Amino acid sequence: MTETIDAKPVDFFCSIESRQHEEGLLGSAPRADVWFMLEYAGRWGSKAFEDSSLDANLKAQVNGQLADIPNSRLLLVKQDGAPTDGFRFSAARAAAESPTLHEFTFNDYNELGAIDLAALGAGDAQYDGQLSKRKLVLVCTNGLRDQCCALHGVKAYGALKAEFGDSVWQSSHHGGHRYSANMLAMPHGLSYGKMDEEGEAVVRSYLAGEMPLDHLRGRSTLPGPAQAAEGLLRAQSGVRAPEAYTFDALEELDNAQFAVRFREADSGATKTVTIQQHTSAELIYVSCVGDKQSPLIEYELIEIA
Repeated sequence: MTETIDAKPVDFFCSIESRQHEEGLLGSAPRADVWFMLEYAGRWGSKAFEDSSLDANLKAQVNGQLADIPNSRLLLVKQDGAPTDGFRFSAARAAAESPTLHEFTFNDYNELGAIDLAALGAGDAQYDGQLSKRKLVLVCTNGLRDQCCALHGVKAYGALKAEFGDSVWQSSHHGGHRYSANMLAMPHGLSYGKMDEEGEAVVRSYLAGEMPLDHLRGRSTLPGPAQAAEGLLRAQSGVRAPEAYTFDALEELDNAQFAVRFREADSGATKTVTIQQHTSAELIYVSCVGDKQSPLIEYELIEIA
Protein backbone atom coordinates (compact mmCIF):
# COMPACT_ATOMS: atom_id res chain seq x y z
CA MET A 1 0.00 0.00 0.00
CA THR A 2 1.44 3.37 -1.03
CA GLU A 3 2.46 5.67 1.81
CA THR A 4 0.91 9.10 1.69
CA ILE A 5 1.74 12.54 3.04
CA ASP A 6 -1.39 14.66 3.31
CA ALA A 7 -3.09 12.19 0.95
CA LYS A 8 -0.26 12.58 -1.58
CA PRO A 9 1.99 9.60 -2.50
CA VAL A 10 5.61 10.06 -1.44
CA ASP A 11 6.76 9.44 -5.03
CA PHE A 12 4.34 12.07 -6.35
CA PHE A 13 5.18 14.35 -9.32
CA CYS A 14 2.81 17.28 -9.90
CA SER A 15 3.66 17.42 -13.62
CA ILE A 16 2.64 13.80 -14.08
CA GLU A 17 -0.69 14.44 -12.35
CA SER A 18 -1.26 17.44 -14.63
CA ARG A 19 -0.60 15.32 -17.69
CA GLN A 20 -2.88 12.56 -16.43
CA HIS A 21 -5.69 15.11 -16.16
CA GLU A 22 -4.81 16.53 -19.59
CA GLU A 23 -4.66 19.98 -18.03
CA GLY A 24 -4.66 22.81 -20.56
CA LEU A 25 -1.99 25.51 -20.67
CA LEU A 26 -3.71 28.63 -22.04
CA GLY A 27 -4.11 31.36 -19.45
CA SER A 28 -1.52 30.02 -16.99
CA ALA A 29 1.53 32.21 -17.75
CA PRO A 30 3.34 33.93 -14.85
CA ARG A 31 2.57 37.65 -14.63
CA ALA A 32 5.37 40.17 -15.30
CA ASP A 33 5.92 43.22 -17.49
CA VAL A 34 9.68 43.48 -16.91
CA TRP A 35 12.02 40.51 -16.53
CA PHE A 36 15.54 40.91 -15.15
CA MET A 37 18.00 38.04 -15.70
CA LEU A 38 21.22 37.75 -13.69
CA GLU A 39 23.86 35.17 -14.55
CA TYR A 40 24.85 33.19 -11.47
CA ALA A 41 26.59 29.83 -11.74
CA GLY A 42 26.47 28.96 -8.05
CA ARG A 43 23.97 26.74 -6.26
CA TRP A 44 20.30 27.66 -6.72
CA GLY A 45 18.23 27.11 -3.61
CA SER A 46 14.46 27.08 -3.37
CA LYS A 47 14.55 30.89 -3.42
CA ALA A 48 17.44 31.22 -5.83
CA PHE A 49 18.38 34.90 -5.49
CA GLU A 50 17.77 35.12 -1.74
CA ASP A 51 19.64 31.85 -1.09
CA SER A 52 22.62 32.81 -3.26
CA SER A 53 26.05 33.75 -1.88
CA LEU A 54 25.81 37.25 -3.34
CA ASP A 55 26.52 40.15 -0.99
CA ALA A 56 23.61 40.74 1.40
CA ASN A 57 23.70 44.51 0.85
CA LEU A 58 23.51 44.02 -2.92
CA LYS A 59 20.56 41.66 -2.58
CA ALA A 60 18.76 44.13 -0.33
CA GLN A 61 19.42 46.96 -2.78
CA VAL A 62 18.14 44.96 -5.75
CA ASN A 63 15.07 43.74 -3.87
CA GLY A 64 14.33 47.30 -2.83
CA GLN A 65 14.40 48.48 -6.42
CA LEU A 66 12.26 45.57 -7.61
CA ALA A 67 9.62 46.41 -5.00
CA ASP A 68 9.20 49.81 -6.64
CA ILE A 69 8.78 48.41 -10.17
CA PRO A 70 5.24 47.07 -10.70
CA ASN A 71 5.03 43.57 -12.16
CA SER A 72 8.78 42.99 -12.30
CA ARG A 73 10.62 39.71 -11.77
CA LEU A 74 14.26 38.77 -11.29
CA LEU A 75 15.52 35.38 -12.48
CA LEU A 76 18.91 33.81 -12.03
CA VAL A 77 20.22 32.29 -15.26
CA LYS A 78 23.20 30.20 -16.28
CA GLN A 79 24.59 28.08 -19.08
CA ASP A 80 26.70 24.94 -19.03
CA GLY A 81 30.11 25.68 -17.57
CA ALA A 82 31.21 28.57 -15.37
CA PRO A 83 31.38 32.03 -16.99
CA THR A 84 34.89 32.97 -18.06
CA ASP A 85 34.47 36.58 -19.15
CA GLY A 86 32.58 38.17 -16.27
CA PHE A 87 28.86 37.67 -15.89
CA ARG A 88 25.90 38.80 -17.91
CA PHE A 89 22.82 40.73 -16.90
CA SER A 90 19.77 41.30 -19.08
CA ALA A 91 16.46 43.13 -18.89
CA ALA A 92 13.44 42.34 -21.07
CA ARG A 93 10.67 44.92 -21.30
CA ALA A 94 7.85 42.78 -22.61
CA ALA A 95 5.64 45.53 -24.08
CA ALA A 96 3.45 44.11 -26.84
CA GLU A 97 4.08 46.98 -29.28
CA SER A 98 7.87 47.19 -29.07
CA PRO A 99 9.51 44.79 -26.61
CA THR A 100 13.15 45.51 -25.81
CA LEU A 101 16.11 43.57 -24.52
CA HIS A 102 19.11 45.20 -22.82
CA GLU A 103 22.29 43.18 -22.20
CA PHE A 104 25.25 43.98 -19.96
CA THR A 105 28.51 42.25 -19.08
CA PHE A 106 30.05 42.97 -15.66
CA ASN A 107 33.29 41.88 -14.06
CA ASP A 108 31.98 42.22 -10.51
CA TYR A 109 28.50 41.72 -9.12
CA ASN A 110 28.71 45.01 -7.24
CA GLU A 111 28.55 46.77 -10.63
CA LEU A 112 24.91 45.74 -10.71
CA GLY A 113 24.28 48.18 -7.87
CA ALA A 114 25.02 51.11 -10.20
CA ILE A 115 22.12 50.20 -12.50
CA ASP A 116 18.84 52.09 -12.05
CA LEU A 117 16.53 49.14 -12.57
CA ALA A 118 13.39 51.29 -12.76
CA ALA A 119 14.88 53.45 -15.52
CA LEU A 120 16.16 50.37 -17.32
CA GLY A 121 12.76 48.66 -17.12
CA ALA A 122 11.08 51.82 -18.42
CA GLY A 123 13.37 51.95 -21.47
CA ASP A 124 15.26 55.09 -20.42
CA ALA A 125 17.53 56.42 -23.17
CA GLN A 126 20.59 56.34 -20.90
CA TYR A 127 20.74 52.58 -21.53
CA ASP A 128 20.30 52.68 -25.31
CA GLY A 129 23.89 51.56 -25.73
CA GLN A 130 22.97 48.20 -24.21
CA LEU A 131 20.00 47.52 -26.48
CA SER A 132 20.19 44.12 -28.14
CA LYS A 133 18.31 42.54 -31.03
CA ARG A 134 18.90 39.04 -29.70
CA LYS A 135 16.18 36.68 -28.52
CA LEU A 136 16.63 34.52 -25.45
CA VAL A 137 14.99 31.28 -24.40
CA LEU A 138 14.91 30.44 -20.67
CA VAL A 139 14.12 26.94 -19.39
CA CYS A 140 13.42 26.53 -15.68
CA THR A 141 15.75 23.91 -14.17
CA ASN A 142 15.39 24.95 -10.52
CA GLY A 143 15.05 21.46 -9.08
CA LEU A 144 15.45 22.57 -5.46
CA ARG A 145 12.29 24.66 -5.89
CA ASP A 146 10.35 21.73 -7.36
CA GLN A 147 11.58 18.32 -8.47
CA CYS A 148 9.55 18.44 -11.69
CA CYS A 149 11.72 21.32 -12.89
CA ALA A 150 14.67 18.94 -12.68
CA LEU A 151 12.71 15.98 -14.04
CA HIS A 152 11.64 17.77 -17.24
CA GLY A 153 13.55 21.07 -17.32
CA VAL A 154 17.10 19.74 -17.36
CA LYS A 155 16.34 17.40 -20.26
CA ALA A 156 14.55 20.11 -22.23
CA TYR A 157 17.38 22.59 -21.63
CA GLY A 158 19.98 20.09 -22.85
CA ALA A 159 18.08 19.36 -26.05
CA LEU A 160 17.40 23.02 -26.82
CA LYS A 161 20.95 24.13 -25.96
CA ALA A 162 22.38 21.51 -28.31
CA GLU A 163 20.15 22.81 -31.12
CA PHE A 164 20.18 26.58 -30.56
CA GLY A 165 23.38 27.29 -28.63
CA ASP A 166 23.86 30.54 -26.71
CA SER A 167 20.25 31.63 -27.18
CA VAL A 168 19.19 29.04 -24.58
CA TRP A 169 19.65 29.49 -20.83
CA GLN A 170 18.75 27.66 -17.66
CA SER A 171 16.69 29.80 -15.29
CA SER A 172 15.41 29.80 -11.75
CA HIS A 173 11.72 29.40 -10.99
CA HIS A 174 9.28 31.46 -13.04
CA GLY A 175 5.99 29.81 -12.09
CA GLY A 176 3.87 26.72 -12.68
CA HIS A 177 5.86 23.66 -11.61
CA ARG A 178 3.21 21.26 -12.86
CA TYR A 179 3.58 22.60 -16.41
CA SER A 180 7.30 21.82 -16.56
CA ALA A 181 9.35 21.90 -18.61
CA ASN A 182 8.57 25.63 -18.53
CA MET A 183 10.10 28.07 -20.99
CA LEU A 184 10.10 31.85 -21.41
CA ALA A 185 10.73 33.49 -24.78
CA MET A 186 12.35 36.91 -24.41
CA PRO A 187 11.95 39.81 -24.91
CA HIS A 188 8.26 39.18 -25.67
CA GLY A 189 7.58 37.51 -22.32
CA LEU A 190 5.87 34.50 -23.93
CA SER A 191 5.45 31.52 -21.63
CA TYR A 192 5.38 27.88 -22.75
CA GLY A 193 4.84 24.64 -20.83
CA LYS A 194 5.26 20.88 -21.15
CA MET A 195 8.20 21.54 -23.45
CA ASP A 196 9.58 18.02 -23.32
CA GLU A 197 7.81 17.37 -26.61
CA GLU A 198 8.24 19.41 -29.80
CA GLY A 199 10.36 21.97 -27.96
CA GLU A 200 12.75 22.42 -30.86
CA ALA A 201 9.91 23.35 -33.23
CA VAL A 202 8.56 25.96 -30.79
CA VAL A 203 11.95 27.61 -30.30
CA ARG A 204 12.79 27.52 -34.01
CA SER A 205 9.51 29.28 -34.79
CA TYR A 206 10.08 31.96 -32.15
CA LEU A 207 13.65 32.67 -33.21
CA ALA A 208 12.36 33.01 -36.79
CA GLY A 209 10.07 35.85 -35.69
CA GLU A 210 6.81 34.05 -34.99
CA MET A 211 4.63 33.47 -31.93
CA PRO A 212 4.13 29.69 -31.89
CA LEU A 213 0.89 28.47 -30.36
CA ASP A 214 1.88 24.90 -29.53
CA HIS A 215 2.52 24.58 -25.77
CA LEU A 216 1.61 28.25 -25.24
CA ARG A 217 0.67 29.26 -21.68
CA GLY A 218 0.31 32.93 -22.55
CA ARG A 219 1.90 36.36 -22.63
CA SER A 220 3.24 37.42 -19.23
CA THR A 221 2.04 41.02 -19.57
CA LEU A 222 -1.63 39.94 -19.61
CA PRO A 223 -4.04 38.61 -16.97
CA GLY A 224 -5.00 34.96 -17.36
CA PRO A 225 -8.27 35.34 -19.32
CA ALA A 226 -6.59 37.79 -21.73
CA GLN A 227 -3.72 35.34 -22.23
CA ALA A 228 -6.21 32.67 -23.21
CA ALA A 229 -8.18 35.05 -25.43
CA GLU A 230 -5.07 36.02 -27.38
CA GLY A 231 -4.16 32.39 -27.95
CA LEU A 232 -7.68 31.54 -29.15
CA LEU A 233 -7.79 34.63 -31.38
CA ARG A 234 -4.50 33.71 -33.02
CA ALA A 235 -5.56 30.09 -33.46
CA GLN A 236 -8.55 31.25 -35.50
CA SER A 237 -6.91 34.14 -37.38
CA GLY A 238 -3.67 32.35 -38.18
CA VAL A 239 -1.69 35.50 -37.30
CA ARG A 240 1.68 34.58 -35.79
CA ALA A 241 3.59 37.89 -35.66
CA PRO A 242 4.21 38.46 -31.90
CA GLU A 243 3.38 42.17 -32.09
CA ALA A 244 0.32 41.87 -34.34
CA TYR A 245 -2.22 42.47 -31.55
CA THR A 246 -2.22 44.90 -28.63
CA PHE A 247 -4.36 44.25 -25.58
CA ASP A 248 -6.93 47.02 -24.93
CA ALA A 249 -9.39 45.91 -22.27
CA LEU A 250 -10.80 43.01 -20.28
CA GLU A 251 -14.42 42.91 -19.12
CA GLU A 252 -15.79 40.21 -16.84
CA LEU A 253 -19.30 39.22 -17.88
CA ASP A 254 -21.91 37.04 -16.22
CA ASN A 255 -21.61 33.27 -15.90
CA ALA A 256 -17.77 33.18 -15.93
CA GLN A 257 -17.48 34.75 -19.37
CA PHE A 258 -14.96 37.41 -20.38
CA ALA A 259 -14.86 39.91 -23.24
CA VAL A 260 -11.29 40.78 -24.21
CA ARG A 261 -10.58 43.56 -26.70
CA PHE A 262 -7.45 43.65 -28.87
CA ARG A 263 -6.26 46.21 -31.41
CA GLU A 264 -4.63 45.20 -34.69
CA ALA A 265 -1.21 46.82 -34.92
CA ASP A 266 -1.37 47.42 -38.68
CA SER A 267 -4.93 48.68 -39.16
CA GLY A 268 -5.92 49.89 -35.71
CA ALA A 269 -9.12 47.85 -36.00
CA THR A 270 -10.39 46.16 -32.84
CA LYS A 271 -11.43 42.59 -32.21
CA THR A 272 -13.45 41.57 -29.17
CA VAL A 273 -12.89 37.97 -28.10
CA THR A 274 -15.56 36.47 -25.86
CA ILE A 275 -14.49 33.39 -23.94
CA GLN A 276 -16.05 31.03 -21.42
CA GLN A 277 -14.06 29.97 -18.36
CA HIS A 278 -14.65 26.41 -17.17
CA THR A 279 -13.55 25.57 -13.61
CA SER A 280 -13.52 21.95 -12.48
CA ALA A 281 -14.85 20.76 -9.15
CA GLU A 282 -11.86 18.45 -8.88
CA LEU A 283 -8.62 19.80 -7.41
CA ILE A 284 -5.05 18.93 -8.33
CA TYR A 285 -1.76 19.77 -6.61
CA VAL A 286 0.03 22.88 -7.84
CA SER A 287 3.49 21.58 -6.90
CA CYS A 288 5.28 18.48 -5.68
CA VAL A 289 5.29 19.88 -2.15
CA GLY A 290 1.62 18.99 -2.01
CA ASP A 291 0.51 21.76 0.35
CA LYS A 292 -1.75 23.58 -2.14
CA GLN A 293 -4.38 22.49 -4.62
CA SER A 294 -6.31 24.29 -7.35
CA PRO A 295 -9.08 23.46 -9.81
CA LEU A 296 -8.47 22.85 -13.49
CA ILE A 297 -9.28 25.97 -15.49
CA GLU A 298 -9.98 25.81 -19.21
CA TYR A 299 -11.12 28.48 -21.68
CA GLU A 300 -13.51 28.07 -24.61
CA LEU A 301 -13.92 30.50 -27.49
CA ILE A 302 -17.50 31.83 -27.79
CA GLU A 303 -17.10 34.43 -30.54
CA ILE A 304 -14.81 37.00 -32.13
CA ALA A 305 -16.49 40.26 -33.09
